[in-house]
Amino acid sequence: MIIVKLQGGLGNQMFQYALGRAFVNEIRIPLYFDATFFRDNSANIHTIRSYQLDLFDIEVVHAPENNLGQFINPSAKQKYLNKIGLFRKTYFKELTFDFKPEIFNLPTPVYLDGYWQSEKYFERISGSIREAFDFRKHLSSTSVDISKEIAQKGTSVSIHIRRGDYISSSSTNRVHGTCSIDYYRNAMALMEKKIKSPFYYFFSDDTDWVQDNLIDGLENCCLISHNTGSDSWQDMALMSQCQHHIIANSSFSWWGAWLNPSDSKVVVAPQNWFADTNLNSQTKSLIPENWICL
Repeated sequence: MIIVKLQGGLGNQMFQYALGRAFVNEIRIPLYFDATFFRDNSANIHTIRSYQLDLFDIEVVHAPENNLGQFINPSAKQKYLNKIGLFRKTYFKELTFDFKPEIFNLPTPVYLDGYWQSEKYFERISGSIREAFDFRKHLSSTSVDISKEIAQKGTSVSIHIRRGDYISSSSTNRVHGTCSIDYYRNAMALMEKKIKSPFYYFFSDDTDWVQDNLIDGLENCCLISHNTGSDSWQDMALMSQCQHHIIANSSFSWWGAWLNPSDSKVVVAPQNWFADTNLNSQTKSLIPENWICL
């Protein structure tokens, strides 16, 4: 048995699901997910999140709750059994963000608690993961029109600007920070050198800021502003349909670029993923090797 804890927003949940799928690809045993985080995460100091993997046509088997305590809060008896290696239950918590190939050698049954933000965990089954993350919900009529427009643009570039809770929550801001105006301007300048006549599609949870700081005076662009709340996933779907990408320091943004299967895509990502410099030293495996860091 493998149990993967689900936590965070849509992008994080996708990383956690992909890790679980990769694990059972290596070791053929049952895969379960623990979604109890979303039942009551009011104690979470960061943004309140909801379960979102039901956006995809995938099988997510939830772990029996009577099994969870054996890993998370083991009894004295279970602790003793773990110590002597009999009927052992392994609990592994990700303490740093760097890639940990050794998790695939952990004794099972195992409970995995972390974010697992690296393509390296599931690169062997990348095709299966892209198939799994095909949104089963239909785009709105407005998004369908934009999707058709993107398909007609030979040089479409998605630009994702993540602000929202990165600005409004002081605790989140201390950890993540935001990408600067200079980052986006330099990324666009680089994109203009890499591809011919780019047309930019801006996606953001702060469209007023984007309009005032990045779009003012720019003609070859479109600002996507209609996908809010429960429709926010449509931004990821539309980003993935663009040919090239400039991403924010956001797992939502990361997946918007990664879901584009093109080998010729140009992806620009921020060099610093976190505001905390100590955390940045742990993100070397987060950005795929063929993406460009600025």
